Amino acid sequence: RGAVFCLRITDYALLPMSFNPKNETADVAVIGAGGAGLLAGIAAAQAGAKAVVYERNKMPAKKVAISGGGRCNFSNTLDPRKFVRLFGDKNANFLGHALRAFSNEQLIALLGQYGVEGQVERNYRLYTKSGRGMDVVNALVSEFEKGGGLLVTQSRIASIKQDPAAEAPFILEGKFGDYEEQRRARTVVVCTGGLSYPVTGSTGDGFDWARKFGHEVTELRAALVGLNISEPWTKQLQGLAWEDAQVSLWPDNAVGRGKPLCVERAEILFTHFGISGPAILDVSNTFVASKLQRARLTIDFYPEKPREQIDTELLERFKQFPNRTLANALSGFMPVRFLDHLENSLGPEARTAMCRLPKAARQKIVDQLKATTLTIIGTRGMEYGEVTAGGVKWENIEPTTLESRLSPGLFFAGEILDVTGRCGGFNLQAAFSTGYLAGQKAAAKALRVGAQ
Repeated sequence: RGAVFCLRITDYALLPMSFNPKNETADVAVIGAGGAGLLAGIAAAQAGAKAVVYERNKMPAKKVAISGGGRCNFSNTLDPRKFVRLFGDKNANFLGHALRAFSNEQLIALLGQYGVEGQVERNYRLYTKSGRGMDVVNALVSEFEKGGGLLVTQSRIASIKQDPAAEAPFILEGKFGDYEEQRRARTVVVCTGGLSYPVTGSTGDGFDWARKFGHEVTELRAALVGLNISEPWTKQLQGLAWEDAQVSLWPDNAVGRGKPLCVERAEILFTHFGISGPAILDVSNTFVASKLQRARLTIDFYPEKPREQIDTELLERFKQFPNRTLANALSGFMPVRFLDHLENSLGPEARTAMCRLPKAARQKIVDQLKATTLTIIGTRGMEYGEVTAGGVKWENIEPTTLESRLSPGLFFAGEILDVTGRCGGFNLQAAFSTGYLAGQKAAAKALRVGAQ
């Protein structure tokens, strides 16, 4: 299926072309066929503009297709106000106009036209019911082409130049297929993404173009990324997932003093480098923003149970099996590998009969279950970050249109903007919504210019 999909979008002879961007001016040229780029193309094509989306890869929207473990957490069920409030970024308020231009309900309806259904998981997160992120990509490409848009893959834009006096002021220079060429456009929407997860094609070209047009780009850092942990025992639990844990981030040497930097509750996953999972990815955004070199993480493995209840349950279990060792007495109480870790951390007392286990040792077990402390020594970096924190500053971008205030006709959308959300469909919906708004406004501007 994937091979057929790639052939369909890269072979010019198979595409219904309303115009030829090689020798005709595009009303809207979108650079980058990720979530933002495809929606920008859809909005522009629906408005009646000659829209072309250029993508450097052979296949569009790689990051969309593989998100959510390939199942694609494409959005959520939150209304715009809650979406902005829970987004997790100081710049989230700038998304209001985009969310009203293209809401989660509109996205659900669009995908539904192509048989892509969503299912709600963990309160409000929307995943594909099929479990295939590629279904979302196929639907978006089909909608774009239905409107007469043209998707051109394997096209690497090297530079964008502007001639303000020309009717088509933007000149795109680059390699289109096997040929070095120039293409003209009345407006340009830059949707090149960030720097994170470069295997999907994110190389940061758009940031260089933004700077050349006078825009400031904030510091770029990996976000929604796994955390490196110094404690070696975490690596011994590699692959162990804990479905519901509460994690708190603290400055180094400040655990339990004052308020934590953040608190998250969701699944965690032990890995060969330390720890990951949805709760950890959300914590990573705060850790990265804090610019700390080291920090502490406390984990509550049973957030729904107070310490006293855990202690009572342990005591009852040990009374039930007085002659068993710790791992045998707690068999079925928690994963075997985690029991092994508890046994190792408790030392020789864990291998004595539980009827002889001192109260202090039992309290140590409660401490491990309710407040395990880990030392964060860094993140996995851009290579593994799901998104990029930082981006083109909003100072010179008009949020009602996403047009540059410095270069009329130049628009920005998606991850290239300085706004980064938490897990739960926030970043993809932000990309879809900002892409749609930028494409809609770029088309309106181009068609006005073309009519003059």
